[in-house]
Amino acid sequence: MSFALYDDLAGLRFWRQSELHLRRRIRDAVLDTVRDTLADINQMWAFEEVETPPMMPLARMSAAYDRADVFVLQDPPGGDRPYALRAETTDGSYAIAARILRTTRLRPPLCVWQMGYSYRRETRDGATAAKLRLNAFTQLELQLIHAEDTKADIAGPLRDALVPVIQRMSGLETRLIASDRLPPYATETIDIECLQPDGEWREVASTSRRTDFPAVPGFKPCKVVELAFGMDRLVALANGGL
Repeated sequence: MSFALYDDLAGLRFWRQSELHLRRRIRDAVLDTVRDTLADINQMWAFEEVETPPMMPLARMSAAYDRADVFVLQDPPGGDRPYALRAETTDGSYAIAARILRTTRLRPPLCVWQMGYSYRRETRDGATAAKLRLNAFTQLELQLIHAEDTKADIAGPLRDALVPVIQRMSGLETRLIASDRLPPYATETIDIECLQPDGEWREVASTSRRTDFPAVPGFKPCKVVELAFGMDRLVALANGGL
């Protein structure tokens, strides 16, 4: 069970050791499943864990978020250039993935992944424990970078493989469902949801086929299958609540 210890703000949680251990177990189960599934598709997949800054130039924030969605820094490190706390880890993963491709021998297919905090104001729906909607939350995001002309289906087998893993780790019925929102950068988004004891389905992960990976000189155009997991939600659901 997590705690809200800063002015009773439900969107800022404190976690204990047992919950951190569970979070890592879920992370490892997801990573093992992704590795095994991708190896069955193509044994050339490489994996690179990364860590990127939690603050970023506001101009690089995804168009899926506007200024009302993010925490803009009052004293930005870039001087007059506005910075904000990241709403997701994608831009940082893209930036370091492009550099890896430019400066090392790694080539697509390449999975760049990280687990870390993201931040959202949640002004529309509010940050509440009941909705498992937080202002600061842990995401596990994997960017599966592959050549645009890849014939193999990557997203489908991964989704099918991940559902029983999430069901086992959460102890709840789990399903795939088409998302009710399709960002401009994606051609398809399928969510993974768990059935809560109150009968309401709750999104715990999102999987997208993305077309916005930056061009890297010397490489064919690439596309991305993104897997994004709300780790705090998964821990909360496995424990019966925040």
